[in-house]
Amino acid sequence: MSLLVLGLDHRTAPVEMRELLSVEREQLPGAMEQLSEYVPQSVILSTCNRTEVYVYDPDDIGLVGRVGDFMIGYSGVPGAELERHVYQLWETDCVSHLFRVAGGLESMIVGERQILGQVRAAFSAASLGGYMKSPLTRVFHSALRAGRRVHRETGIGQHSRSVSRAAVQLAWGMFDRLDERRALVIGAGDAGRMVARALADAGVNRITVANRTQWRAEELARDLGGVAVPFENMGQALAESDLVISSTGSPGYVVDEALVAEAMSGRTPAQPILMIDIAVPRDIEPSIGDWDGVRLLDIDALAQVAEIDLDGREGEVRKAGEVTEEELARFVEWWNSSDTMELAVGMRRQAESVRRAEVAKTLKLLGEAEDGELAARLHAMTNALVKKLLHQPTAQLRAEDSATILPAALRMFGESSQGEGGRGRGRR
Repeated sequence: MSLLVLGLDHRTAPVEMRELLSVEREQLPGAMEQLSEYVPQSVILSTCNRTEVYVYDPDDIGLVGRVGDFMIGYSGVPGAELERHVYQLWETDCVSHLFRVAGGLESMIVGERQILGQVRAAFSAASLGGYMKSPLTRVFHSALRAGRRVHRETGIGQHSRSVSRAAVQLAWGMFDRLDERRALVIGAGDAGRMVARALADAGVNRITVANRTQWRAEELARDLGGVAVPFENMGQALAESDLVISSTGSPGYVVDEALVAEAMSGRTPAQPILMIDIAVPRDIEPSIGDWDGVRLLDIDALAQVAEIDLDGREGEVRKAGEVTEEELARFVEWWNSSDTMELAVGMRRQAESVRRAEVAKTLKLLGEAEDGELAARLHAMTNALVKKLLHQPTAQLRAEDSATILPAALRMFGESSQGEGGRGRGRR
């Protein structure tokens, strides 16, 4: 190929590291432009639990180093520190990993559906920006199909599994009854909406929503029978809440020590507050977790819920894995055929070039015009001759396994017939 993914996720890096590598939606165009200086084709997939850079480059010399240099330059993380947390997967291992990611098999909350939309959004951003073409487009189209099949053909995503619902489940374990608690939801984007709905489903009937864009907060609050507060007045809502779940996607802290100090000033030790920060980068200043009367949990705390919630789902996980393996086999079949088809097209292109040159030479020797009747007859005859001579080799290339026939065909017809797209398929 060479296909490569270089990335880190919730298994290899804590949230403190992941937030340094995270790429928010509004930052993505600039990051993609920066990455294009290092590699010809790429996609950046960045979520609360992973940042991965998928690339394709026929010239794989120094490819890991080039992508690593981009990640170091973008994040400011020293290379030695980054190496401790990143993984690299090549070729079919890279493709298999993306298929599993799209199916929710690599998520902290196994089976969650949001990742499929995030893969689609990453693919769309790279396509619209002109940063990818085949074969990377085929890889992502196949990944989306694999993800859809996983959710359609297995029960892995039952009960609306998501990070947002896991956060509410975690809160449920901290309080005796959620229906008696007052909740503040910070952020009215996709994650915030899911948090608010999960709270309502859990019986919380006093929900306050704060968001920088006021109309979004009002719309969400109206849908759930809650109330919306202006973002700048969030302190008062914080003071009146027992539970806070934040998921804004802001680049800096939206809940800092000063805001919490003001909110806690009117509370007694008998009124502790639980804060759950599921944003990456984090929304709530981490030092607040050391305060008396405050319990602060970040997204990595959801891992304990994820492990418990997976009990009894092993069969569905296995089925989902089988689906991704089927799609991987389908992709590899296409990839193998694309190698031989590329050679077949190259052979025909090379033969056509030779044919035209020989016809032109003959016409010149005979003193005939290039657009005369004799020229037309020579072109027709030689074109038919080339097609007949190449028919059998082309048919064989289509029928045989490329791993068997491609090396011999390349020796017979020459590497040049495969053009710049010539690719190997070995794993690294």
